[in-house]
Amino acid sequence: MDLTLIISVYKDKEALQAIFNSLRHQSFKKFEVIVAQDAESDEFKSLIEEYASFFPIQHVQQNDDGFRKNRILNAAIRCVRTEKVVFVDGDCVLHSQFLSEYKRSISQGKICMGRRVMTDQRNSRSMRLGKIVTPSFFKMLFSGTSYLEEGVYLPSFPRKWISEPHLLGCNMGWYLQDLIDLNGFDEDYIHPGYGEDCDIEMRGLKMGLIKYPMRFKAIQYHLHHGRPEREEAIVYSKEKFDQKKKMDGFRCENGLVGD
Repeated sequence: MDLTLIISVYKDKEALQAIFNSLRHQSFKKFEVIVAQDAESDEFKSLIEEYASFFPIQHVQQNDDGFRKNRILNAAIRCVRTEKVVFVDGDCVLHSQFLSEYKRSISQGKICMGRRVMTDQRNSRSMRLGKIVTPSFFKMLFSGTSYLEEGVYLPSFPRKWISEPHLLGCNMGWYLQDLIDLNGFDEDYIHPGYGEDCDIEMRGLKMGLIKYPMRFKAIQYHLHHGRPEREEAIVYSKEKFDQKKKMDGFRCENGLVGD
């Protein structure tokens, strides 16, 4: 295998099946999947067994003890057997060229940073039910889908005309050794909404990595769902991030291994 896809999930089986359906239609085939579940349950067992006949799947999980996404991501990284690693969230369906573009783009010293289309309820439901794999641009055009421009596949679009990106944890690619050198994700972040992705971006830039935009290349479709109130959690995590940003060095203490 040439590439590992890590999918961070909680308990949305229907969304994971939609992602698996999109993986069956990838133009690039030499990949394996790690389902990183921030909850211990058997909900995904039959689904994983069904799709494991199409591509290799590992399943790592941990006790459901609050938001510990970074902890399960580190557990997944320890299982990686390829040099190139892609991370997506469990509510983001992938364009057929998604993994092909990451395979072509990831290299040591780069942080590959993609974006997402925020699909409307109707298109999201169609993906969840397996009626479509991914929506056409025309179907999204007048549907209430937002960030529609992120659904344009133009892989030859000049990089110099693309604005400098910020990292989104739902769509990013790394060289494994760079993640190891950073000591992975900082497990001190235990609230959703802020910190888990901007922290590793901040430390990666401190280490000397460069940003590489995947806009118009690595297209993904975020499934519509309600969002809980996170304002208090974001304030807490931002204060933690601001403190860590002032620290020397780029390795986190509470990461892949204890420093």
